Amino acid sequence: MQVVVKQEIKSAYTGRVLQVKKVINPELCVDTMKIARESGVGAKEKNDCVVRAFMAALDTSYDSTHAFVKKYLKRVNRKGTFTSSYLPEIIGKVKNGKKIKMYGVSPSHDFLIGYKFKGAKVITNPKYKKPTGYTLRSFIENHPIGRYFVIVEGHAVAVVDGKLYGNTGEGNYSINRRVHYVVECK
Repeated sequence: MQVVVKQEIKSAYTGRVLQVKKVINPELCVDTMKIARESGVGAKEKNDCVVRAFMAALDTSYDSTHAFVKKYLKRVNRKGTFTSSYLPEIIGKVKNGKKIKMYGVSPSHDFLIGYKFKGAKVITNPKYKKPTGYTLRSFIENHPIGRYFVIVEGHAVAVVDGKLYGNTGEGNYSINRRVHYVVECK
């Protein structure tokens, strides 16, 4: 299945095509906000992309994941998570039978390997000769199998078996966001 498709933006008045843009195939996008808001805890939350991304990557309930992130990543209700500060706390832990391990960091974030993510590797896009990191689009294309928690610019998503788990409409606007670091759950 194609990861990227072209989407036409038409004028509501004339019906003419105004713009054609590339988006992540809607069939490969899962709205975690909808899933989270069905939970009693999730209905009251905001700024919970890290909780929802771990929920998808670990295949756990929202409430269970919320408690896990609150305990280990020091998340305060309705506030964002300082993931890079506390992520080393959960590397090596097992949740729902899945071990959380550092998969790698972008070449632009390789300084994190020395003092936070010991043993991590630099992940580069094989499409380029120079060491270049992934965009969300290229990461999905190159990782069709596996469970990944992915930190992109100011946001967290999950990529599970080639599907993007994120906000409503995530595939329409975050296609070229740069991947900073990736955690694998297996």
